[in-house]
Amino acid sequence: MKRFFKSGLITLFLLLFLFSGLTIHTLLQSQTNGRLINYVGIVRGATQRLVKLELAGEPNDTLIGYLDSILAELQGGTARYGLPVPDDPAYLSDLSKLEATWREIKTEIANYRQGTGDSDRLLALSEAYFDQANNTVFSADAYAARQMHFLLAICLVMVGIMSLTWIFIFWANSKNLLKLELQNEKLSDLTRRDTLTGVYRIDYFKEEAQRLLDTVPDKFAIVYTDFSDFKYVNDVFGYHYGDELLSRYGAIILRDLREHEICGRVSADNFVLLLRYEDRKELAARQMAADREILKFMNSAHHGQLLPTCCGICCVEDVVEPLNIDGFLDRANFARKTVKTGENTNYAYYDESIRRHLWAEKDIESRMSAALENREFTVYYQPKVDLRTGRIGCAEALVRWRSQGGTVIPPDRFIPVFERKFMIDRLDQYVFEDVCRWLKSRLDAGKRVLPVSVNVSRLQFNDLNFVENYVAIRDRYHIPAELIEVEFTESIAFDNSSLLLRTVHQLKEAGFTCSIDDFGKGYSSLSLLKDLPVDILKIDSFFFADGSDHNRDMALVESIVELVKKFNMRTVAEGIESMDQVEYLKQIGCDYVQGYVFYRPMPEDEYDGVLDEEK
Repeated sequence: MKRFFKSGLITLFLLLFLFSGLTIHTLLQSQTNGRLINYVGIVRGATQRLVKLELAGEPNDTLIGYLDSILAELQGGTARYGLPVPDDPAYLSDLSKLEATWREIKTEIANYRQGTGDSDRLLALSEAYFDQANNTVFSADAYAARQMHFLLAICLVMVGIMSLTWIFIFWANSKNLLKLELQNEKLSDLTRRDTLTGVYRIDYFKEEAQRLLDTVPDKFAIVYTDFSDFKYVNDVFGYHYGDELLSRYGAIILRDLREHEICGRVSADNFVLLLRYEDRKELAARQMAADREILKFMNSAHHGQLLPTCCGICCVEDVVEPLNIDGFLDRANFARKTVKTGENTNYAYYDESIRRHLWAEKDIESRMSAALENREFTVYYQPKVDLRTGRIGCAEALVRWRSQGGTVIPPDRFIPVFERKFMIDRLDQYVFEDVCRWLKSRLDAGKRVLPVSVNVSRLQFNDLNFVENYVAIRDRYHIPAELIEVEFTESIAFDNSSLLLRTVHQLKEAGFTCSIDDFGKGYSSLSLLKDLPVDILKIDSFFFADGSDHNRDMALVESIVELVKKFNMRTVAEGIESMDQVEYLKQIGCDYVQGYVFYRPMPEDEYDGVLDEEK
């Protein structure tokens, strides 16, 4: 392209120089053409005067010489007057006839001076000469007109060449500018895209999606999708494979986008799409096709390892309240979470039931801070029975929310909201301080006191002052360290195992008892038990639920109990509901049982009564 532009520009400039030379030449010739016509006219008039002088007896040889010199130059003789010799047949023919008539006139003048000439013939020749001179003037004028037309044509051609040159330059520059603009757009677009997956970053996705929602009169839906447990991929196969999986998934989604559709990445494996549709069924169908392709890739990449996706879809037309893109994203995300919690299959549409659930969650969200300030949360205690004595050995502190209106909100509704809004640490500390207050009241009253376990969320482990704050609360109420047990789930280890190890060591140094809650529910690791200095392991109720193979579940529980005893850990079986389970756990050496078979969670005053009665 650059070579074509350069060659074309050189050609146009050469043509421009050529025609400029022709124009100058033609202009100069046009000026001499005017002189030519004037001198032919002089010859015509001077000859008439010459004949009149001869007939009047006043000969003038000077005039004859003057006319001879002009006619000679007209025919290409010595240049004295700057007269051209046009290469025009008509003009040259007329000039030749004029010259012949002039010779006849000069012969007749000579005869007239010798007395042998005829005045009538001289007058006749003069008239003939005049007519021929007129013809010669007309020929010269016609020639000059043709030259002017030629000059005009050259000028028009020059104007055309100049116009073409400028057009060519403008076109070339426009192409360069357009190319530069496209490159700038591409660079700008690249800055808006996620480097790993190629889809838009969430901030630009929101901006562009809102623009499309506001300007394009189509039926739109927001799709929020992720993998069911992407952390498993990173932990088991490594981050390189995880990145490869995300990159491939982004390419699959981008390839299937249509006009006025975009895709963005929220974080990690969370993707959002703005899609158009005619029939809402096609939304799930399109996403299923993309998911089948990524599952096929996973299947071929790692020996049949599959990780299903979870997808929430919010059709704009299904939302009754006015929302912007953030609101639609929230609703699509909420639909996705119903898949995560097992309430729906892999693809869930936002509907009225989800809407009611969402509004209930928003209601909880709006009231959380005030509820903490108004102390609407009540600590319940669920005893753990020591299987060796059959008596209560300790208890777990649980939390219930009784609103000022008297409504009891179950933990599974408000705790996830506290976690998502990063307020769960405030609730944890609320419960911990209330437990310390209650223990202090029994200690001061000289009553029986047993250890209490408090749950600590993963958010607390990211707080560098977590252990220091808990020690400060405990010491403020003068609670012996052995009366507090800190429970945390094993999933924290997969977030940051080094942080977990460091924090547990700090807890142990501060005198707290530490326990792993819900063991077996996630990705249990033997290395976790080997490295982590915990005191108690709580076996998740999952193993004691009615399953397809009860004997295998119990064999696994027995193996866990036998193993952790070698690490000098105590075991607690959660969710126990029958005495048969209790007898089995006693036989295999489990230390504690927690479940409805003995005690349900109970408020503080009721637990006080149970402890006072059991002496």
